Amino acid sequence: MNNVPLLLELEDKNNKRIELIKRFQKNIWKLDNIGQKHLSELHKFSWLSQLDIKNHKILAKNIMVEWLRKNQNYNEKNWNHLITANRLIFWICCSHFTIRNDDMVFRATITNNIVKQALHLNRNLTFIHNKLEKILVLASLILVSVTFEGNQKLFQSTIKNLSSEIKNIIDRNGFVESKNPEDQFWLLHHLILVREFLIFSQNTVPEFLDQNIQKIGDNYKGLLLSNNFLPLFNGAKNRDATEFNKFLKVKNYKFDKKTKTHSYLISKIKKFEIAVDANDPPSDLNSQNYQAGCLSFEFLYNGKKIISNCGSAHNFNGDLPYLSQTTAAHSALTINDTSSCLFQKNPLVRTFYGNSLIQKLKVYKKDLNTDKDTISIISGHNGYQKKYNTMYERKIVIHENENKLTGEELVIVAKKNLAFLNFSLRFHITPEGKLIQTQGGDILLSVDNQGWRFKSSHPIKIEDSLYFASYDKILESKCILVEGTLKDKVNNINWALEKTN
Repeated sequence: MNNVPLLLELEDKNNKRIELIKRFQKNIWKLDNIGQKHLSELHKFSWLSQLDIKNHKILAKNIMVEWLRKNQNYNEKNWNHLITANRLIFWICCSHFTIRNDDMVFRATITNNIVKQALHLNRNLTFIHNKLEKILVLASLILVSVTFEGNQKLFQSTIKNLSSEIKNIIDRNGFVESKNPEDQFWLLHHLILVREFLIFSQNTVPEFLDQNIQKIGDNYKGLLLSNNFLPLFNGAKNRDATEFNKFLKVKNYKFDKKTKTHSYLISKIKKFEIAVDANDPPSDLNSQNYQAGCLSFEFLYNGKKIISNCGSAHNFNGDLPYLSQTTAAHSALTINDTSSCLFQKNPLVRTFYGNSLIQKLKVYKKDLNTDKDTISIISGHNGYQKKYNTMYERKIVIHENENKLTGEELVIVAKKNLAFLNFSLRFHITPEGKLIQTQGGDILLSVDNQGWRFKSSHPIKIEDSLYFASYDKILESKCILVEGTLKDKVNNINWALEKTN
């Protein structure tokens, strides 16, 4: 079962933790001042595949013996369902360190504890509310059931549970209900993990699994940008899928690029590429990491991201997750600094029910046309109608032969006495990008030796921003801010981004 490429996406790649493990060895479990995040990663054992079988066999055994001495029985922190699921997967797949160890007593102890942890997970499945995490837990239980004899009952019940859970996490087209591109990636990953476990153990792959992998994979391929990253919409963080895509190719997984089974408007012409979020919000049960970024867009040239969103801060503490959910954290328009969807702010309610939405929007227009030289996207939502009696439409056109894209933001105010509203239109860039404002008021943008000029029919300035897309740190960034007042019933805000070199 030792198959490192299969585990690559789950593997702990933090070199500092690997150094700590090699330095402290079995005393690693005495370190209680390195933070809960580091401790959780250590208890997952997702670093085990990083050790070398020739040089670290005794090291791995000593660390696991000490872990078993302290943690062989349930405790709340180290037997958390997600930590335990990862631990089971790595203990079994890195079998040369564990269940195939030369020490028969150690091998038996590890095997017994694996079964013990699996039974614990199985008994507590109903208490796992995160649907994606539940899929991974089921994958770990399937792995246990096909690794050791006498677990046919566990195997059958887990396969049945898996079939049921897949129906709860995707729509009829195979797109995740959360509208999160990264969830689409992880769901595909987890199901392929299950399929490979079944193939390795010479079990029959159920028809429902193959059918769902195909549907989910088709949507995943439709979301994938040319740089092998997913767009930063609705809870996604920076996810480089390069190695995963190589794995899919080696294992002969073939997907058709589906772009009409979800509401992301994604198109590419030569070096120009754009992705626009034209999705209605998900249900409250699926809005755990949802962000109010409807009609926001990301733009790439030659595989390099020029205009971005800020990404999700759902893995950070404090007010940062809420801040990253606001429309201001996206390349989109806000009215009176209000988000297009309103989230529940009460900390107690958010603790138990997640990021439930007090006010939702409806996308009433979406259209994408691509020809030889242009990409034209038109979309609109009513997120500001209830509070400000306004409708918002966005039109973006890419002119490949002119090396530019143009935008027209249309805001229609229904009542004249509410016409004096302020708007803010933001265009975020990644942390490595640089912005300079000219004396004429235009903004010069430099990203990876590419030069661009931004101009607008309204006043422009440079604003500080934060970039949440990295998993382990928050970075400072910049954004272009277009501001003004909505004085008329029909307001047009025009802008252009043109390549200068």
